[in-house]
Amino acid sequence: MEELTRLEERIMQCIWDYQGEVPFLDLIEMVKEKLNKDYKRTSIRGYLFRLEEKGYIKVTKKGRKAYVQPLINEESYGKYQAEEVLDRWFDGSAKRLVSALGEKLTKEDGEELRGILDDFDFDDNHNKNI
Repeated sequence: MEELTRLEERIMQCIWDYQGEVPFLDLIEMVKEKLNKDYKRTSIRGYLFRLEEKGYIKVTKKGRKAYVQPLINEESYGKYQAEEVLDRWFDGSAKRLVSALGEKLTKEDGEELRGILDDFDFDDNHNKNI
């Protein structure tokens, strides 16, 4: 997966929020509203072209209208980003990541994490860094 810029991520968020094939004109309005900035059609089109080149979306024309469809779902992208943070900042150690987040975790978060960890099936070949 290729990296996205912050603006490309925010445009993708608009596409994911729509939950389906987004009409191009609706997407322009969503981006303007969500980002609180008046982007020109040509600017949005340029970002969509780059997102399509990176394999995140597909733009199709039906008659005179263009539609944008996500090719990668939000959950897959989130997992990719989590792995990138883990590798880049914590040398692949989930234990170090959780430790770094320790100050932000509430008691409820900790209990929920314990439950999640209890559900994992740990073996020697997988999840070594937890």
